[in-house]
Amino acid sequence: MKEIIKIIVDTIVGTRFWNKTFIVGGYVRDLIMEKESPDLDIVVALENGGNELAQFLYEKGISTKPVIFERFGTAIVNIDDHQIEFVMTRKEAYSPHSRKPDVASGSLEEDIQRRDFTINSLSMNINTGDISDLTGKGREDITDKIIRTVSDPEITLKEDPLRMLRAVRFAVQLNFEIEAQTQDGIKQQADQLTHISWERKRDELTKILLSGYPAQGIEMLKHLGLIKHLIPELEEIFSLPAENNDDLDVYSHSLKVMEQVRPYLSLRLAGLLHNIAKGTIPKEAEINFANFETQDALLIKQILKRLMFPNEVIKEVIFLVDNYTRLDSMENMETLSNTFVMGFIKEMRGNLDILFEFIQADKISHIPKYCKPDFIPVLKKRIDKIRKIFEGRTMPVKGVDIIEYFNISAGEKVGELLKKAENIWWERPEWTKELILKEIKL
Repeated sequence: MKEIIKIIVDTIVGTRFWNKTFIVGGYVRDLIMEKESPDLDIVVALENGGNELAQFLYEKGISTKPVIFERFGTAIVNIDDHQIEFVMTRKEAYSPHSRKPDVASGSLEEDIQRRDFTINSLSMNINTGDISDLTGKGREDITDKIIRTVSDPEITLKEDPLRMLRAVRFAVQLNFEIEAQTQDGIKQQADQLTHISWERKRDELTKILLSGYPAQGIEMLKHLGLIKHLIPELEEIFSLPAENNDDLDVYSHSLKVMEQVRPYLSLRLAGLLHNIAKGTIPKEAEINFANFETQDALLIKQILKRLMFPNEVIKEVIFLVDNYTRLDSMENMETLSNTFVMGFIKEMRGNLDILFEFIQADKISHIPKYCKPDFIPVLKKRIDKIRKIFEGRTMPVKGVDIIEYFNISAGEKVGELLKKAENIWWERPEWTKELILKEIKL
């Protein structure tokens, strides 16, 4: 980003944009924290200044043609494949029950006051590099690792309820804490999330799940009364007891599994939700958690569709939840038949690695009595051993061989017999075509 900043600075030397252009938000925060930042938001202290500077850079051949959002006085361009947002310094006013503010040109001070949190309220003069802390709390809160609203939490959060989720997101991304008054404001305004679209809520939830502290994020959402506006079904498993005398209750086990997998969205969602259907058991019923995978998958599909997750994500999460217990009954992986292992590999259609990662996370998230850290490693060794046997080899029996040997016509019967031939070959890979055909029973 430093190169892009230099390009902009060199281009506006001696123009009316000089000393009127400021970098704000995450870039300045990350600069104070000595971190690289992928974002660059720029405000221009001139009426319609953001749009005009973006257009000026385009005319100078510095950027792509700006995409203009007239209502918000905002323009977006690309410079060296980086998306940059330009906006005039502005003040905002919200109408009751509207999440879209009325925007007018304002001073830099007014622009800062409309921002969400003090850690995002610092501004840097793009020409001099001087950083201003107009709230008087930005630098201090970054040092103290505090999330605090710029203005009164009740007003700030009511104006844009998505800020409540952003507070949690920043807390888990930066490993900061939300200060008490802001927490109280979130609790009071939590129901305002009903005015926010599912897509915007999904985007914040995704960032929370992919952070370094996803379980802490879910716990914050629970504590602040926000989870019911994202995944209300989770509330039904908060009080479910431990399964099989495990040391963790169902909800805590789900959080632990989620934290055991890498920050990949489908894995994190599967970890969080793989026990979700257990909350549908009537309170007076005898608890039996067997065979709940199908119910989990059905409920998960409803949840993820409501949150507007892409179909490919939904499909992958359901695949994981549907299949992670498939091998539970296998006591000794070394004794599994070649036919079973090869059939399982084919059925998984190239998704073995992600499934094994999820199974491993589940297996190690129990007390020692039920913890099976060697389960997947042993299975992988068995699979590798079998794969080496068949590596570079082709099953010797073809459909035409079946047709000729049994003197039958092409059709479903040929496929059925070919499958039998394949099963025989998997168990006896040294057999020839002739031996396999003789072994097949019509």
